[in-house]
Order: sequence, then structure tokens, then C-alpha cells
Amino acid sequence: MTEQGNIRKSLLMSLGLHLLVGVFILVGVNFEPPQRPSQAVSIIQATMIDDGMVAAQAERLNQMLAKQQQEQAAEQAEAEAQQQAEEAAKRRAEEQARAEEAERLAQQQKAVAEQKAKAEQERQQVVEQQRKAEEAKKAAEAKKQAEAEQQRKAEEAQKALAAKKQAEAEQQRKAEEARKAAEAKKQAEAEQQRKAEEARKAAEAKKQAEAEQQRKAEEARKAAEAKKQAEAEQQRKAEEARKAAEAKKQAEAEQQRKAEEAKKQAQAEADRKKREQEQALKDLESLMGGSAGGANSSASAAEVDRYKGMIIAAIQRNWLVDPSMVGKQCVINVRVAPDGLILQVSDGQGDGAVCRSAKNAVHKTGSLPMPNDADARKQLQNLNLTLIPRL
Repeated sequence: MTEQGNIRKSLLMSLGLHLLVGVFILVGVNFEPPQRPSQAVSIIQATMIDDGMVAAQAERLNQMLAKQQQEQAAEQAEAEAQQQAEEAAKRRAEEQARAEEAERLAQQQKAVAEQKAKAEQERQQVVEQQRKAEEAKKAAEAKKQAEAEQQRKAEEAQKALAAKKQAEAEQQRKAEEARKAAEAKKQAEAEQQRKAEEARKAAEAKKQAEAEQQRKAEEARKAAEAKKQAEAEQQRKAEEARKAAEAKKQAEAEQQRKAEEAKKQAQAEADRKKREQEQALKDLESLMGGSAGGANSSASAAEVDRYKGMIIAAIQRNWLVDPSMVGKQCVINVRVAPDGLILQVSDGQGDGAVCRSAKNAVHKTGSLPMPNDADARKQLQNLNLTLIPRL
């Protein structure tokens, strides 16, 4: 396409030169028709065209055309060289473009491979995440089941604790009923003992039997009370473990209840001891009759004898007598403080089993009744007691 353009350009230039030469020739020729002069006409010298000059001018034109053709040939050669250079550059550019395209394709393939590898890695990560999620789900499900099992066991333990508390409350209620029944029985027996004392010999035997029954009832009451207190303490501790805030309030209520109960029991025990002392005094007076007063006319001696009888009766109430001890006795020495507190008890003289049992009964009594009279109290601080076991 470039070569055709150069040829067209050369033809146009050649045509232009020919036209230029024709113009020069036409300029020198007059084409107007001759006119007749109206006046005298001056003669004008005409100039003839020299063929040599025309030939020389044509030669110059030819030289100009040759030169122009040489210039055109040089330009055409230069254009062709430029065209070849451009084609070579174009080829190099095409080769470079192909190389770049190959590089681009290689890069694209590499990118595609990397994308595939990345996609595979991401897929593996997704698979791994799904696997971990599944494992986490299974672990959560297992944890949920374990927590449900733990909650079920806790509920079972709570139900068992509630059942245990209910059973303990029922046990406590029964023990309280037993204590009240024993207390009622004890009062009934005391009333029977008071009435039975009207007959001395029969009353004495019955008194000992009732004293033994009273001792056993008292032991049963104390055992029931101890069990009740232990159960109450156990219930309090369980309640404290379940709810700490409520435990303090319940502990205070329990403490207040125990204080009131202890106060009532102490009052009841004091009333009971007072009644027993009065009864023992009546029994002693019934047994001794008027002989004690006749034997010793001193009021202090009578007070000592009266309180000795009360002391023996108090010890008898705390004496656990075995049937094998009947018919035996023990003489035992007791040192007593002015306020009735037992300070020392000897091992005693007599049957060994009876003396050991009697010594335990003295210790169990703890405090002995003492008179207000100073002389009588002094005589009772060192006692030699003859204790005879009675059923």
C-alpha cells in the first residue's frame, strides 16, 4: 500500500512539471486575432522563438525531471528503507507482542494455576472448618448430654436429700411423741408412787421399781433428746450447705429455739428435782417415823439424817441395778463441796461389781442436795454411805 502511494506521488509530480512547461510555452504565444489599426500603426518588431532555446529549455526541463526523478527515486528508496525498517520494527513489535502474549498467557496460566491451588487450599480449609465445626457440634452435643446427665443426677440427689430430710423430720416427730409419752408416763408413775407410799412396805418395793422405771425413762428421754439434737444439727448443716444466707437465719432461729427449750427443760428439771426431793423427804420421814427425833434431839442431826436420805434417793435414781446385785451392798465414801458438787468418790468396800456400779451412779448424780444449816452442811461434806441395790 505504501509503494502504490509513492508511484501515485511520482506520477502527480511528473504531470505537474509537464503542465508547468506547457504554461511557460503558452505564456510566450499570443492567441488574439490581429486588429486593423484605426490610425497610423506603429510597426512593432516581432521576436521569433529560437528552436535551440526551446530545445535548451526542454533540456533543462528534462534535467529537472531527471533530477526530480532521482530525488523521487531517492525518496522512494528512503521510503522503502523506512518501510522495511518499519516492517522490521513491526515484525519485532509483533514478535515482542507474541512474546508478551506468550508471557501473558504463561502468567495467566500461572495465575490460573495459583488460583486453582488457592481455591483447592480454600476448599481444603472449608472442608477442615466443616470437619472442625462437626467435631465442635458433636462435642457440644456430648457436653449438653453430660450436663443433662449431671442435672438429672443433681435432681435425683436433691430428691434423695429431700426424702432424707422428710424421713429425719418424721423420725424427729416420732421421737418427740415418744418423749412426750415418756414424760406423761413418768408423771403418771409419780402420781402412782405418791399414792402407793401410803403403805410402807409395799410402797418401798413399788418405789424402787418405779425409780428404776423412771431412771430408764429418763435415759430414754435423754437419748431421744440427744438424737433429736443430733438430727437437728445435721438438718441445720444440710440447710447451711444448700443455702448459706438462709442458714444463718435458721441457725439463729434454732439457737433461740434451743435456748428456750433448754430453759424450759432446766425449769422442768428443777421442778422435777424439787418434787423428788420433797417426795424423798416425805419417804424418809415415812420410813424413819419418829425414831430419828428420839435418837438425837439435835435439829442439826435431824437435818443431816434427812439430807442423807435425800442424797441416797438421788443416787438410787441414777443407779443402774442388775438383778445379780440384789442382796449385796457397798459402803462408799463421798467428799462433797458446800454447794453439793461431788469432789471425790472412793472405790468402796463390799462387792466389787456393786461398788463399781454405785460409784458410777454417784458420779452420774453430779450434784447432791445440801441443807442451808451450816453445821449440817459441814457434816455432809464427808459421807460414808451404805448403798444397797434395789430393783
